[in-house]
Amino acid sequence: MNLTDFVLIILSLAVPLAVIWWAVRSHRLINKKIQRGDISILSDSGVKIKRITQGPPGTQIYDDATLVYSQQRKF
Repeated sequence: MNLTDFVLIILSLAVPLAVIWWAVRSHRLINKKIQRGDISILSDSGVKIKRITQGPPGTQIYDDATLVYSQQRKF
């Protein structure tokens, strides 16, 4: 076995292990944010919200809505 073979073996093992480590670390960080109620998770690029399961009474959910602020008038 020469040096080139050894380097290829190390790289072929290191890359999958690095990907697995990154996925586990990312999963743990997201779970910690959920447990703490960290609102920054809403803007995290690694999180996609598919469904809201709890909300206050009267909550309305719109898919792909654009927020528009308006002034309310009192009559």
